[in-house]
This record gives sequence, C-alpha cells and structure tokens, in this order.
Amino acid sequence: MSSAPLVRDPDLSRLLDDGYDVAVQAGHLIVRHIPYVTETRTIEYGFLAYPVTISGDRVVSSTDHRIWFGGSAPCDEHGRKLPMANPEARAIADGLRADFMLSSKPGPAGYPDEYSKVTAYSRIIADQAQAIDRSVTPTPGAAWQEVDDDTPFAYRDTATSRAGLAAINQRYRGHRIVIIGLGGTGSYILDQIAKTEVDAILLIDGDTFDNHNAFRAPGAPTLDTLRSRPNKATYFVSMYSNMHRGVTACEEYLDEDNLVVLSGATFVFLASDDAMGKPVIMDWLEAHDVPFIDVGMGIEEIDGRLGGLLRVSTSLQGRREQARERIPVPAPERDDYGRNIQTADLNALNAMLAVIRWKRHIGIYADATGEGFSTYSLITNEIANEDLP
Repeated sequence: MSSAPLVRDPDLSRLLDDGYDVAVQAGHLIVRHIPYVTETRTIEYGFLAYPVTISGDRVVSSTDHRIWFGGSAPCDEHGRKLPMANPEARAIADGLRADFMLSSKPGPAGYPDEYSKVTAYSRIIADQAQAIDRSVTPTPGAAWQEVDDDTPFAYRDTATSRAGLAAINQRYRGHRIVIIGLGGTGSYILDQIAKTEVDAILLIDGDTFDNHNAFRAPGAPTLDTLRSRPNKATYFVSMYSNMHRGVTACEEYLDEDNLVVLSGATFVFLASDDAMGKPVIMDWLEAHDVPFIDVGMGIEEIDGRLGGLLRVSTSLQGRREQARERIPVPAPERDDYGRNIQTADLNALNAMLAVIRWKRHIGIYADATGEGFSTYSLITNEIANEDLP
C-alpha cells in the first residue's frame, strides 16, 4: 500500500520544467542522469541526492548547502578530483548509495531554495563533462518518480533520511512485535515501536481505557473517549494506526486457551501487571523460541516521597532459566490497602529502557554488555546491569 502522492513545491516543478530526471525515494530527493568526468577522463552518469523535507504530503523548500553524489569521484575536465567532493558514504535507499558529500556554499546564507541548490551542483559537475563532450546534458527530459519503498508507515519517514540511517533501519523489516498489556509502560513501548519499520505490531489487552490510564499513557484522550470506556488495545490502535499501518488489536486477556494469537511473533514485550497470568505465556514463548522482555516497577512511598526500582528482564535463547529467576513469581493477592503506584515519567522510562534493550538485541544499537537483567534505582539515579553472558 503506497503513501499518498506528493504535492510538488514550485522548486521541483521548475526542475521538471528544465528537463531534470527527479525521483523521491526513502525520504531523499534524487536527481538522476548527471554527467561527470572520471579520473581517467571518461564520461559517466551519476546522481545527486539529499534528504527532502516533507510536510504531510507536500514537498517543501528547506535545505542546507550539502548534497551527496552517487558515482566515482567527480573530476574536472583534466581528470583532477573536484575539491568540493568529500569522501562520505551515505545510504540513500535499499541498494542505492552515494560515496561523496559535495560542499560548495555560495555565501553565508547558503542556497535560497531547492532549485538553486540542485542546478548549481549540476552545473559544477556537468560543465566539466560538457568541456569534453558538448552533447552530454544533465537535463535529458523531464521525469518524475515516487518510488514506493513498501514501508509500513502511513506517510513518509523523513527522520530516517535526514539522519542517514536508511541502511540500519532496514533491520526492523521482518519483525512482528507483540505488546501484552497496554497500561502505562506498555503504551509507551507502543509509542516507540510504532515509529520503527517493523512489519506488524499486535496489541493485546482485555481491559478498558479509563481516567487513571489517561494520566500514565502517551497522548491526551477526550472526555467523550473516556466516557465510552474503549478497550485499551482498540483505543491505541485507533491512535497509532494513523502512523503505522501494521498495528492491530486483540481485545482479550491471554490464557492457555488463546495463546495461538502469539503465533508468528518475532519478539514480545510483557508489560502486564497480571503476575498470575504470566507463567503460561512465558511457557509458550519459551517453547516456541520467541525472545521477550518483561518489564516491571516497584514504587513505594517512604516518608512522603516515592522511591523504588524499574526492572527490565530479557529472555533469550540459551538464557531462559536466568531470566525466569529475575521475573517475579505470582504473589498472594494484595491486601485491601495495597497500591500499584505508577507515574507517567517512570512508566515512560521503564518503556524506553525496554525498547533500547530490544534495539540492541536486533543490532540497531551497539551492545557491549548483553545483560539479561537491568534495574534503574529512582533514589540513586543509577542503572545496574546484571546477568551478563
């Protein structure tokens, strides 16, 4: 399913009027068919590319002076490398890479618009090729293409392209994430996972979304929404499907009768506070070799202030028993005065720690520890890593 076609701004329309071959792919504007001189004074064709700014479905003018070049080192007509070409690899899209960053700033204010920037760099490179062969041209005829990268997002992800992380973010593909429990921590886990290119996100929770949930979850529900008491999973699907097409809901609590809904999961976040229901879920995940993270908070009021620990327990192949020892076992029911203290900032931090651990596990972030268990102490503001491999 493709994103809506982009509305071109006047700069891009001017490029097409001039006869440039333009494409938008993976958050980059790509100008193809740029003739350049190689070190052996032959003429080849490369491309110019840079992260494009998109507001909704509109391409807008917003750029600095840099641009990337795909091809070998661009040279002058004598085969000498152009001074503005700096070796700097950048993944533009899957299978498309630029090896040089071009930097030629015309003045303190840079380029006034997209059109001026593209045409300036095009002339600098192509003029050298035309000095050898006057028939070559960077404007072979207007062409416009919006390449569908088959992303799960409802609109284009330009954060990835601006940061130059297209190649790294490909590692999200193929993952099917399940989040069990959409209370405070689970909802913040969703908030982060929905901003990644995972294929699917299944939300599982049989509870309703009430006022107390609103005060420890991302977003700001309306009073009418709270009056309707929607199912938690369905409520968050309605919110995050605006961004990620792969978010679905299961409006049930998990038990031994419906664990089949976990089939196909590549990673599971256990964010439910139902300790009694966890063992059967963990048994299933271990039997089907599905890695998972269990999160938890133990917050208490001491002398009028809150203190306690946030916990992230990671269960991976070959380290299951170690993880089980760290996950709290079902305890007798709380007494009538027991409290489950949660605050939005601590829920969010617990979720961030879990998501970062998952990203380290799948190779997005570097991982020098591989810990199976970590805690954050609210009182000392320290993170402790334990159960190292």
